[in-house]
Amino acid sequence: METLRRIEQLLWRGLLLCVPVAASPLLPLGSGTLTRPLAIVPAGVLLLLAGFRIIVLRQWPRLSARGFLLLGLFFAFVTLSGLLIVYAEPPILFKGQAPLGSLLRALFTLVMGVSFYTVARLHIRTPADIRITIRYLFISMTASVAVAVFQAIALAVHGEMLRLAQALTDLFAVHYQNLKDRAQGMSYEPSWLATEILALLAPALIAASISRQSAMGQPAEPGHVWRVAGGFGVAITGLLCSGSRFGLGAMIAMLVLSSIAAARRGKFLAAGALLSVLVAGGGSLFAMGQLGTGAGSSYVLGPLRYLSSSGTVDTNDPELAANLSNTLALAGRAAAAQAAVGMWLDHPLAGVSLGNGFRHFAGYAPEWFFATGAFNTGNREGAAWLDPNSPEKGNAKNMMLRLLSETGLVGFVLFFAFFLGQIFHGPATDAYHAEFRLATALALGFGYLNTDTFADPTFWIPLALCFAMNRRPQSQGETGVHAPANRQFAMARIERTL
Repeated sequence: METLRRIEQLLWRGLLLCVPVAASPLLPLGSGTLTRPLAIVPAGVLLLLAGFRIIVLRQWPRLSARGFLLLGLFFAFVTLSGLLIVYAEPPILFKGQAPLGSLLRALFTLVMGVSFYTVARLHIRTPADIRITIRYLFISMTASVAVAVFQAIALAVHGEMLRLAQALTDLFAVHYQNLKDRAQGMSYEPSWLATEILALLAPALIAASISRQSAMGQPAEPGHVWRVAGGFGVAITGLLCSGSRFGLGAMIAMLVLSSIAAARRGKFLAAGALLSVLVAGGGSLFAMGQLGTGAGSSYVLGPLRYLSSSGTVDTNDPELAANLSNTLALAGRAAAAQAAVGMWLDHPLAGVSLGNGFRHFAGYAPEWFFATGAFNTGNREGAAWLDPNSPEKGNAKNMMLRLLSETGLVGFVLFFAFFLGQIFHGPATDAYHAEFRLATALALGFGYLNTDTFADPTFWIPLALCFAMNRRPQSQGETGVHAPANRQFAMARIERTL
């Protein structure tokens, strides 16, 4: 059985290394499917091995119901309510899908997400597991950022280097368009790379900075400051190369809020260190502006220049069309959000069925957005929302609004009760624990404002990390033996034994 355990450990670490590959061309899921996490392959094998342990070896995993209960209720509700809703609707095809087919596809993505969560719960149990998971996520994300740096340089140089960068990108990602002016790392678009950085790198870096600990229950090791500085360097570099406006804004908000929290606790040095990261990032943004790629591209800087102009517009400006298109893209998010809110207000309790929100966008898209002409600029995403023959789907690109519009208030409450319960159950055991779970809540909260898929491990592994940190040593509901999180708990356990 030692061999089986080692195989499972290798598969788990392989899964963590695959996390940045969110749209692998190795997974044949159809041309209209972009979210194809490569990590589902090792996750599936690990679940098969878990089944082998249960059926053949009679070894049942000790997983507490907390977390799974709310998740099970959410799954049951969206399935039953979705079936009732779609069977009351005519089976009309829209974008090649009937209502029932759309529901089943959405449930499949939810099953993928629950699979990641289950595997993470099985393999993140002890403080050592937590440290290994964070370490391997840093390794995989550093590799993705390194690819993004190469892409950003290639976009500035063009020529043969850009063709090589595109060929490298095609190995990792399925996408609608080639590299244009922003890097995407191993993910399928720049904003996805930014979301991965926020959720997988930022919480551990912020927690280590404020607590001055290497991990929960573990004091700072020699070279701690330089390792944290290097980690922030990787994260900020990745965000700058991605040129994600939302990612940059979210990181600024996280750093500012964390520095305020640190200052309120009297940790002024840590607060200053976090603010210094902002200063360094601002200087790097200026450098990116000289390259004209990533955060220095017209996609990021164009709207700022356009909106801050004096009001006189030079129609001969060759960048006018790009600036206008990029500015209207911001309005597109507002229009999508307004459509989702309108959908929810008309279907407040159960929504319009999971996975079927896109077929209602035509009826809820606001008229003011048509009037701007935004549907006819840039990538014409808005027009694709309404075209029944287009593979593009209308969506709010916002998990919170998606849950409200597609699963109603009931589904929204069930899912976020699960979300908050995983992160904040019980008091924090030390400063690292407290800062990590607060930063995780901020990172995932911002991430949910910028994406709406269940199928990405980026949003499930941090929840399992927080769950493992929140467990108490005296609770043996999962492992039978739980390593002490810190010295105080270890001493309390020894006293009880004596």
